[in-house]
Amino acid sequence: MWDLDQQSPNEPLTDAILADAEARLNVRFPADYVAALRQKNGGATIGQYFRLPKQEIPSRLVRYVDHGHISVAGINGIGTGHESVLQTQYMTEEWQLPKGLVLLDGDGHTWIAFDYRATKNDPRIVFLESDSGDTLFVAANFTQFFSGLVPHESLFDDDGEFIGTLPDSAA
Repeated sequence: MWDLDQQSPNEPLTDAILADAEARLNVRFPADYVAALRQKNGGATIGQYFRLPKQEIPSRLVRYVDHGHISVAGINGIGTGHESVLQTQYMTEEWQLPKGLVLLDGDGHTWIAFDYRATKNDPRIVFLESDSGDTLFVAANFTQFFSGLVPHESLFDDDGEFIGTLPDSAA
């Protein structure tokens, strides 16, 4: 699912880098996330959209949900660069995000994150809007999220018209 034509923004993941990150963030990363980062330590993916499961979309979040899908720019790896989960603490303070999240993608206004608020292992994936604090459930685990990413061209034609299938909860 990684876009291997794009270089990773982080150095290759080592056991030492992983252990340091887990200690700094006080979490244990899911094995499926670590395995994906051993292939490519973050960056662009082939899929740029994820189809949300059926759920009520708060009115403040409708503008971020495109035909039942959320946009994904890439996946943060683990390293010293700006596309790293190690930026979580800074971004959490800067954007006044809830504690207990580890940020996988985001632009300041919206975020996709591991949600460690209720667990230290196997976190679910959530979508969060910074201003309202509204959160959407995205996936039960990283594998479900990562394998569910779909490319832009499978949802939209060359003119930007939606050609995909709509989930029951499409906004």
